[in-house]
Amino acid sequence: MTRALFAAALVTTLAIAVPSAAQAPPGPPSADDLCLPGAAQNVVARFLNLSDDQIAQWEVLIDEREQAAAPLRDAIAAVQQQLDDLLAGEDPDPLAVGELTIQRRDLGEQLADVHRAYVAGFEGLLEAEQLAQYRFLQRAERAEPLFPAFRMVGLLPPHWR
Repeated sequence: MTRALFAAALVTTLAIAVPSAAQAPPGPPSADDLCLPGAAQNVVARFLNLSDDQIAQWEVLIDEREQAAAPLRDAIAAVQQQLDDLLAGEDPDPLAVGELTIQRRDLGEQLADVHRAYVAGFEGLLEAEQLAQYRFLQRAERAEPLFPAFRMVGLLPPHWR
């Protein structure tokens, strides 16, 4: 009888434990899932535990960034096309090439300024704990190229686990 109770308890325990152990812990969304509209913002908002008010302010920042960046990207594309056309010619004018190159660089710097303003605005709406989480992620991103080497020598778990 004791053996039968032990066997029943073992079967019951395995019936409960095995399915839950087989399920992988929830991980980050796949890259394909992040391409869905708003998916990446939702992941960031959940990770940083943003309030509804912070999300609304962030959406304003995103819109402002896009309004400022779109004409700059268009201008960069136009200047780059002019430069490509000029360089495709038989004997490009060095002065024109230089002027277009400088113009392209200046537009790129303006676009970088737009991005820096966006990031500063985003950081400005974070609480201290949220900013610490964001800084953690920035540090982790810089360390990410090291992960494969640490996995190869067994100091990080396999990526597939």
